[in-house]
Amino acid sequence: MGETGRNLLLDDEKIVEMGVSIFDVTDTPVQKIPYTSSHYVISMCHSGCLEAEYDSVNVQFHPHDLAIVYPMHTLVVHRVSSDYHATLIAVSSELYTKFGKLFFSDKRSVYERIPHFHLVDNQYDDMMAFSEAIRRVIRLGIKGREDILRGCLYLLSQLIDFFHDTTLATTGDATKSLSNRFYNAIIENCHLHRDVCYYARLFHLSSKHFSKVIQQQTGYNAGHWIRHFVVLRAKQMLTYEYDAPIQDIADRLGFPDQATFCRYFKRGTGMSPTQFRNMI
Repeated sequence: MGETGRNLLLDDEKIVEMGVSIFDVTDTPVQKIPYTSSHYVISMCHSGCLEAEYDSVNVQFHPHDLAIVYPMHTLVVHRVSSDYHATLIAVSSELYTKFGKLFFSDKRSVYERIPHFHLVDNQYDDMMAFSEAIRRVIRLGIKGREDILRGCLYLLSQLIDFFHDTTLATTGDATKSLSNRFYNAIIENCHLHRDVCYYARLFHLSSKHFSKVIQQQTGYNAGHWIRHFVVLRAKQMLTYEYDAPIQDIADRLGFPDQATFCRYFKRGTGMSPTQFRNMI
């Protein structure tokens, strides 16, 4: 349930109880020791400034900045201005594990390296409106609320991705990172190509050098991200196209047959597509 508080770090029980919680944070205490959250958190700054270390990297959070913090990352807060005010949407680790990985942004590698970006005025207004809608859903306490929140969080993740891409395109930063261009190439071609050599050739690099650069920029090699996105796309289809035959999903993802798709999916998730679908 949405509430105003001084310190999100003291409200773990509330987050676990509610599954999805919204906090209006008017002050955050300086932490002398690293804090690691098990929750997925979207934070939007309204006023003031927060200075911190995120995974040992210095960051500053200013008005209209939006941050996406994934579970198990480390934060040390060094300074908070007296007029600091932010809204935080927190998804519990249990709920995140249950369905968050199905659709929370497939840009995870990008956000984990640079967790925040700036919203222009209309984007900020849209995020405020959307967060208020989620707050109202949480307050309703109606039957089927979790299913409604599932849809809300999916739409929210898509909205954030759109704003992020728009911001990069406007500032001209979108072409500076090979990993970002690689991400876009996977989106366009993963149903046709799943080999690293294909993507290396797109950028006129050897496979070895290409994978090395991607590893340096993201922490994982190129093959990891190809598999990650294909499995993510498969999860989305299995979840939101529940009546679609698995053979049809395999065909649309470019697998030669259902058996090959099932083996690929099981290597990435530890379960078959049918087992995954039965867990939803």
